[in-house]
Order: sequence, then C-alpha cells, then structure tokens
Amino acid sequence: MLSKICFTGCQLICSGIVTADVALACDSLLFITGTVYTPGGEPLPNAAVEIRILDSTDPSRVIRAGVTFSLADGTFGISLPRIPYRQYQLLAFSPL
Repeated sequence: MLSKICFTGCQLICSGIVTADVALACDSLLFITGTVYTPGGEPLPNAAVEIRILDSTDPSRVIRAGVTFSLADGTFGISLPRIPYRQYQLLAFSPL
C-alpha cells in the first residue's frame, strides 16, 4: 500500500486541482499530513487548509469537516474519520 504521495508546486500551479486515488487501510481513523508551499517553492506558514468530505454516490453533497493551519515550516496535519464511500478534498488558502 502506498504510504506517501507528493505533488510538486508545478503540478499544483499548472493544474490548479490535483487528484490522487489512494487505497486506505481499514482503520477507523486516518491522519493526513502535508506541507503548503508558495508558488516559488518556499514553505508557507499560517495557510488555511480546508477539509471537505465528498459523497461519491451524490457529488452535489459536500460536508465541510473543518480547517487546520500550517505551522511556521508550512506543515499541517489532521486526524479524520474513515467513512466508506466518501472522499476527502483539501483546499489550501494563503494567509492575507
């Protein structure tokens, strides 16, 4: 099973949206971590990372699960429930 996926800044900037299909373990919780970078490749502190839960059986149904913020080194982490037939979407927003 894949344990880590990395996206380059170029992939994110050029595509705008990057999607990855990942098979998760059967645990009831999962821990997602990542690093938010500026377009220039520098870690971005205090960026908001919004977590949304998508229903694969009803694409119009979106649940806003919460927000976490990146630390001084641009890293963030959040614990989420593993819900069958749901997908997670993470959106990063730079601080003002």
